[in-house]
Amino acid sequence: MWGFKGQIDYVCDNCGDSDEIPIDDFSVECTGGSERGMGAESIYELIYEFECARCNQDILLSFEVSEYPAEVFNFAINNSSGATTKGEPEFEYLREIYSAYDLITFYESIPELISALRSSPDLMREITPREFEAVVTEIFRSKGFEVDLTKRTSDGGKDIIAIHTDGLGIRNKYFIECKRYAEDNKVGVALVRALQGVKNIKDGPNKTILVTTSSFTSGAKNYVENEASSKWDMTLADYDDLVGWLNDYQES
Repeated sequence: MWGFKGQIDYVCDNCGDSDEIPIDDFSVECTGGSERGMGAESIYELIYEFECARCNQDILLSFEVSEYPAEVFNFAINNSSGATTKGEPEFEYLREIYSAYDLITFYESIPELISALRSSPDLMREITPREFEAVVTEIFRSKGFEVDLTKRTSDGGKDIIAIHTDGLGIRNKYFIECKRYAEDNKVGVALVRALQGVKNIKDGPNKTILVTTSSFTSGAKNYVENEASSKWDMTLADYDDLVGWLNDYQES
């Protein structure tokens, strides 16, 4: 599948005012075509009509575009009036995406995956654990953290290393553990205790964060609140927290 892309730069013939118009703003109509040696030729008319913002002269940006053979840009005829133009419509091949589920299968970047998850957050439980770690890494990166998605190991405790520098230049290190679990598979106290233990290793973090697509048992939450050396040592982030992170995410 394909669509039109590009932009048209114009200069008003009357007053010299100039600007650019994205092809997405043009109206597009298939006006006909005919059978040729390599199949059907389709003719499209792209039109954008407006008045010059400076002198109110009528300007017509108009292009006749031939698709021949199928899905191949053949030629464009510029039929514009009232302005001198630069550029012409181009073809852009588009992936056929029908749903957020399609997008998590065919995404081309982690920000694009996050966009799909924002609209259908339940799909966080459908992506792979490594993809989930990459999503959390990107969310922290967008908030100004220096982030490192670590290699896959079995030691646990630091899927992501995140370092934040505050306005005074003070740096803090975070170890982030990610658990892409089913909704009914709650994170228990054993994992929380294990993550708390990494604070005592050499060159360990100032704080640990456990992030899950499910939720936490009462024992896990009680440990952080009442048994850990300080409740400031660890943050538990569950599915609802993740939804908030997704909604707050802005690509930078």
